[in-house]
Amino acid sequence: MNYTELNMTDLIKLYRQAEDYFFRGISSKCLSLGDGANAYMTGDAELNFIYITKNTKALDKILTQGKMFYDQDNLSFDVIIPQELCTSGMTSVLNTMGYPKKSKSVSMVVNLDRFAIDKTTSVDNEIVIKANDNQLNEWMMPLIGAFESTFEICSIYAKTHKSALQKNISLRHYSLYKQEQPIASMTLSLHDGIARIDDVGTLPEFQGKGYAPQLICYVLSEAKRLDARHCFLEAFDSGLGVYQKLGFETLFKNTIYSRKI
Repeated sequence: MNYTELNMTDLIKLYRQAEDYFFRGISSKCLSLGDGANAYMTGDAELNFIYITKNTKALDKILTQGKMFYDQDNLSFDVIIPQELCTSGMTSVLNTMGYPKKSKSVSMVVNLDRFAIDKTTSVDNEIVIKANDNQLNEWMMPLIGAFESTFEICSIYAKTHKSALQKNISLRHYSLYKQEQPIASMTLSLHDGIARIDDVGTLPEFQGKGYAPQLICYVLSEAKRLDARHCFLEAFDSGLGVYQKLGFETLFKNTIYSRKI
C-alpha cells in the first residue's frame, strides 16, 4: 500500500464504517448477527446482504439467524465474505446449507489527500453533471439498463434512498446528462470524513466512452471538497479497470454466495 498515515487494518476498519453507514441508511431493517456479521434489508429493491467481516466458528448459526430475518419478508439475499476467510470449513458449511457461489467483488480505496482530481476534464461538450437528490426518478433511470433491472425494482430502490434522505442520512445523488438525457448515475455517502461511492451505472449504449470516469472524478472532487480523506467502494471485476485508472487500490477481495427464495 502507498498510504503512510493509515495501515491496512485502519483502512479496513474505515471501510466497514462506510459500508455500514450506507447500507444501514438505505435499509428498512438491519440486524446484528454477532461475531462481526450484519444483515441489511432493502426489501423488494433486491439489495439484501449479510456481510461476514471476521473469521467465525458460528457461521451455521449466523446463516440460520439471517435466513429467519429474510424469511419474514420472503426475500432472497446474498452472503458476502472476504476471500481470505473462505476456508474449506466455511465453504463446506455454505454448501451444506444451500448457499451456492454467485460471484466475486473487490473492496477498494482511494486516498483523496494524494489524488489530484480535475473535474473540468470532459469527454463530451454536450454533457452536464447534476446533483439529483430532488430528482431521484431521473437518477434511477441509467441504473435500470446498467444493472439489467426493471423500472419497478429501481423505483423501489429510489424510495429507499428518498427515505434515507428524509432521515438525514448523508447521501448525495449525481447524474451525468447528454442532450438532457440522464445516461450515468451514482451515489456518494459521507460520514465522519469518510466517503463511499455506490450505484455507479451507465446506460449500455453509452458504456466504454468515458462517461462513468468523468462522473466519478466529479463526485470524488465533491467528496474532497467536503473534507473526506478516503473514498471506498465495492466493485465487480467488470469495473476494476476504471477504478484502478482513477487511483483506487484493492483492500481485499470478496466471494459472494446466494440464497434464493
